[in-house]
Amino acid sequence: MAVVKVSNVSRLVTEEILHQLFSLIGPVSRLTLQTESGDSQDATVEFADPASTAPALHLSGVELGDRALYVTEESPQQPRTSSIHALPLANAAAVAQLARRPPHAPLPASIAAHIPPSILHTDPVKAEEISRTIYVGNIPCMVGDQELMDFFSACGPVAYVKMAGDGVQPTRFAFVEFVDVDVALRALQMNGAVLRDRALKVNRSKNAINKPGGAPALLGLAGAATMAKVQPMVTGVRQAGVAWPVLGNQQHDELELKINQIRDELEL
Repeated sequence: MAVVKVSNVSRLVTEEILHQLFSLIGPVSRLTLQTESGDSQDATVEFADPASTAPALHLSGVELGDRALYVTEESPQQPRTSSIHALPLANAAAVAQLARRPPHAPLPASIAAHIPPSILHTDPVKAEEISRTIYVGNIPCMVGDQELMDFFSACGPVAYVKMAGDGVQPTRFAFVEFVDVDVALRALQMNGAVLRDRALKVNRSKNAINKPGGAPALLGLAGAATMAKVQPMVTGVRQAGVAWPVLGNQQHDELELKINQIRDELEL
């Protein structure tokens, strides 16, 4: 038995649609879709064959409705959380760009000076991510992650947005990770910019955004090595201008057709 968690599911997507999609990977024993108040839904998919788990993880980044799916492996004994903000919102095109990027050179001294030393000297991947991430405070509670991503996209490509804080309070805070350091520095100039009825507080972040584990297509630099190990299993395909990995050539046409049919059903 093998279980995967599917997060960031568009509210336009139904349980039947997800079942059709994941059945192309392998026989599905059980699928549940958790619909809650919020911008997205979560689902769990249980396959009859454990060998279906690894290929299913590479459906991360497939855009259905107005969101890109996250697919992560989950142990059946692991407690399942229902927090609608447990995972960050990803920009599939920007994340694919990060995944193709070679490892970065050491950070310039002017940038490294703002990274916590304990991270800078022990985890260069996380340090590099922090250099591209900003903290945003005083966000109106009615603002969602997609709206915040759209707002900061004026500075340049945004890879991830992670909302935090209590949604019942007047304001919240978030972390925004960009594709490039230069874009993050430009975004710092947005301090004081008004979103809805509040002036945002924008500062350098001291933390990286936690990415979903087990999904190399969405892990950026940290997932590049993992992706290389499983590359013989997948074929890189361009779909609507966004790179997403699918199964090998034998099943590629069928999967691509099914995803197109699903998108047609959603009137995209």
